[in-house]
Formats: sequence, C-alpha cells, structure tokens
Amino acid sequence: MRITLHYKLFGAILIAILTVVLYMTVVLQWSFDRGFLDYVNTAESEQLQKIAVDLERLYAERENWQVLIDDPLKIGIAIVSSYPEGELKERMLRKLRSRNFQTLQPSSGRLPKDIPVHFFRRVLLLDQNKKVLMGFEPEGNRRDLIPLLHQNSVIGYLGAYPAKHLSDSHHLVFVEQQKLTLILVALAGILISAGLSLPISYMLTRPIRRLAMATRNLASGKYQTRVEVRSADELGQLSHDFNDLAETLEKNRIARGQWVADISHELRTPISILRGKIEALQDGVHAPGVDSFNGLHREVMHLGLLVDDLYQLSLSDMGAMTYNRRDVDPCWALDEALSLLESEITDKKLHIDKHIGLAGDEILFADNERLKQLFTNLLANSIRYTDSEGRIRIEVSASSDSLIYTIEDSAPGVSDEQLDKLFERLYRVEGSRSRESGGAGLGLSICANIIKGHNGTIEAKHSTLGGLCVYVELPLAE
Repeated sequence: MRITLHYKLFGAILIAILTVVLYMTVVLQWSFDRGFLDYVNTAESEQLQKIAVDLERLYAERENWQVLIDDPLKIGIAIVSSYPEGELKERMLRKLRSRNFQTLQPSSGRLPKDIPVHFFRRVLLLDQNKKVLMGFEPEGNRRDLIPLLHQNSVIGYLGAYPAKHLSDSHHLVFVEQQKLTLILVALAGILISAGLSLPISYMLTRPIRRLAMATRNLASGKYQTRVEVRSADELGQLSHDFNDLAETLEKNRIARGQWVADISHELRTPISILRGKIEALQDGVHAPGVDSFNGLHREVMHLGLLVDDLYQLSLSDMGAMTYNRRDVDPCWALDEALSLLESEITDKKLHIDKHIGLAGDEILFADNERLKQLFTNLLANSIRYTDSEGRIRIEVSASSDSLIYTIEDSAPGVSDEQLDKLFERLYRVEGSRSRESGGAGLGLSICANIIKGHNGTIEAKHSTLGGLCVYVELPLAE
C-alpha cells in the first residue's frame, strides 16, 4: 500500500511529539520524585529543631536523661508534637497512648536494611558521649546531628536517618495524585498533538501536491501550466523555479515550431525554383544552355549554403563547435576576411575605411578560423545590405582588458525594433528581399554563438554613416 507524503509527515510529526512528551514525562517524574524527597528531608530537619527544643526542656527537669529512660513515652510525644496538625498526628498520638512504642527502645545494633522509613522510626537520640539512648546506632561519623545544649554544655545529640524513599501515607497519596495529573497532561498533549498534526501536515504538503499536479500537466505537454506562489520559503522558491521552467519550455515549444516553419519555408523556395526551371527544361519552354545551367547552379549553391549554415548553427547550439584556441594576432582574421571578400567589395564599388588603433603588443587567446568565420559573416552582411558605392568603416581599438572591433556601413539603416532581432535565426530586415542578395538570415546567429564561445559580447547599433554598426568585444589574453 502506498503511503502518501501527507501521512508520512503526519507520522513523523506525531512520533517526534510523542518522543518529546514521553521524555518530558519521565524527566519530570524523576525530577519531582527527587525534589519531593529533598523537600521531605528538609521538612524533617525543621521538625528535628522543634524536637530538640522539647528534649532540652525535658533534660532540664532532672539535668539528666533518666526521665526519658524511665518514661520513653515522653520522647515519642516530643517527636509527634513536631508533626503538623492533622489526622496523622492524632493517629500517632493514639498509638503512643496505647504503649505501641517498641521502636523507641534503645538498641546497640546497626540500622537494619529493612527498617521502616517512617520518620518516627528514623529518629535517633545520643547522650553527650554519643551513646544511643533511642533509635539505632548512627552509621559512621554523621555530620547532621543536632547538638542538644543545657547551660551552654552539650548534653546529647539528635538526628534522623534521611529518607531514601517515601513511606508516609499522605506523602504517597500526594505523589500518586501528581503522577496521575502528569499522565493526564501527557495524554491530553498527545491527543492535542495528534489533532493538530494532521491539518498541519496537510497544509504543509498542499503546495507539494499542487506542484506534483502541475508537473504532470507539464509532462503531458500543457506548457501554459503555472502554479500560484503563496510563500517566500523554499516551497515558494520551488514554485518560482517551476514557473520559470514552464515558461522556458513554452517559449522553446513556440520557437521550435517557428524554427521548423522557417526552415521549411527557406528550403521550399530554392527547391521550388529548381523544380520550376527543371520542368521548364523538360517541357521545352527553355532550351538547355549556359544561362539555364548557371541559374540551376546558383540555386543549388544557395541551397548548399543554407544547409551549411544550419549545420554550423546546430553545432554551436549543441556546444559541439570546436575551438582551437591559442595566442593570435588580433588583426589576422579580419585581414583574411577582407581579402576573401575583395571581389564582392569591388563589384559593389564600396569604399573601405580601416583604422587600427593598437599599441602593437595586444594578443588574443582565440581560434583564428572561427574569428575568420565571424568577420567574414559580418563583412558579408555589410556588403550585402549596403547600397552600391557606399562606405564600410572598420575600427580596431583596445581597452585595459579587451579588444573592440567596430564594423559600420552606410545606408540603408534599420529601425530600433529591428536592431533587437538581428541576431535571431532566419530574421531579415526586409522579408521581401531577394534571397540571392539577402541570404538565409543565419549568419548573424552564427556570429553570436562564436562570440559567446570566446566569452565576448556582440551588439548592433545605429551607424553614424546611416546604416548598421556592429560592436564586438573580445577579452585579451591574460
């Protein structure tokens, strides 16, 4: 049978409370027994002081202990007179009057182990030489003996063996009443704890049940599921994290759907063009020739570039894009990219302004081939979207711990809203722009991943030349 967390928590709380109640009951009982016994011994010490006064008065009658030897009843009366008024005192007096006072007779023996522990039977009286006049011979050299005085001289000693356990009926009745009260209090505490533990455990596990239900909904594909955050504790933080996870999954699901739709659209266009041109050749609409084959080749190359871009982007997303880092010249990759795109720059009659503001000792710890890919994509993007006879300005500068590359071009520019979307996949500033000049919209996304792999930053801004400015910052080698 499956036991839910609700009942597990209820059982744990109840067991903890039962353990505490049991421990407190045992400790309180032990403390009460010990403390009450000390209280009884303290009270008996006060009784001995009263008895001592009466005995000193009896001794003064003949100035010897013969009066007690002749009539032991007097010492019994002196002992009982120290008792508080009540039934016990009356009962003891009746026993004395009936001459039931054998325990008052002198004895030279040691205190038997089975001697009754009643105070009356534990009192002992010694003369000035510590000879037993009443009771049992003291064990050892007792320090709690009270000296009896007459005319400033010691005439004897009075003492009592301390009680090892309770024996007086009124003491025992009181102790039993306290035990019963303690047991009733403990039972009441257990019942109250059990009554409170169940709703408390239910209340504590309610957020967990809500999270469990929401998790099942999330697992079934309901990514819009959210849980209400009702506290600022760990469960509240867990609810926050769950909502963040659900939001992320929902965004990823939407992005995945959009991604598949965009890729399908990107692939469908060149394939449709290829199909149309091939069918035109098959139907004899166009005669096979150099122009037809060149058109087919351009579409195949565009399709190949799109597939290559998708592959590179997937590698960077999975973290599988390799980086062979080493100390490199900060301008080598940029120069290689400019050399590679020289013919495109010439064809569009673009003016390149290049300014290197470095001291000459700056070093990058980077992958030169990936940086070459980065600058090639950035420059190709500027060349593609800059009007003929426009300008591209390139600046390289250094700060205390990083290198800064700025690539900006002339008109046309982009709006503020478009700036934030430039690094998104398959995004084009103009959706109707020809794919032959516009590309697949993946180059800047690949650039962003390369920069991330080098622990740098990339940002798009408005250019002072009227076009786009891309700001790249890479950390210097330590």
